[in-house]
Amino acid sequence: MPAPMNMKLAAPTIPVSGWSKQAAGWATLNQEVGGNPDFYPLTVKAAYVIGVIHDICTSVTCLLKVRELLRATYIPAYGVCASGIEILGRCILGVADTRRSEESLKTGLKWLHSSSYATTPDSHQLIRTSSGIYDIETLAHLRHFAAHGQATVDPRSAVHGLPDIDLEILEHLPPLIADGLERWWNELQRSEDLCNALAKSNVIAFRTWPVFKIWRLFERDAQGRYRSITEIFTEFNWGT
Repeated sequence: MPAPMNMKLAAPTIPVSGWSKQAAGWATLNQEVGGNPDFYPLTVKAAYVIGVIHDICTSVTCLLKVRELLRATYIPAYGVCASGIEILGRCILGVADTRRSEESLKTGLKWLHSSSYATTPDSHQLIRTSSGIYDIETLAHLRHFAAHGQATVDPRSAVHGLPDIDLEILEHLPPLIADGLERWWNELQRSEDLCNALAKSNVIAFRTWPVFKIWRLFERDAQGRYRSITEIFTEFNWGT
């Protein structure tokens, strides 16, 4: 059977260092899990990224399971979740190395709001809880706190008055992640620029599991209906 869909490009239309080796890696992963052989390497790479983010979301669910431990696990859970959003931002920007972490995270957060991420300011208010309103800048600093025990990795840009952790933040993220990934997947099928950025992004074909998992999640259900990314990711419930 031909592939049910593919990204717009079979290969990047810009120079990408090591693309031939990278493409072979994605093709091999897809073959090892029994994926459709007509899937482009970029299609497999996008599926891999979504599979990795799904695993990250599953890890957040595990960290939040024991309510009595939330004061200890909530901040790490937020940090783990933010790492998935950063991966998305890295692929949108086409970050080819391990740097630009903060820019990638902010881009990912902005994409969760709108595909017009380039015109979304850091001051955009993305999440509103009963206790506060959180803009892109603050959410990024909260991730730095979760990862490093401080608000920023750059003391020159320290933010004063960082709020105490709000136990309602995470419950707002699954629908935002679901919508953001759905748009990204769909726009990759139309956008040459997004495909080229994905090809450039520093994501390696490391293991088969994320590809296997996402192809399984994308399979038809008992009624012969394909599940959407939105349906798959909104199953995560992080309310406390």
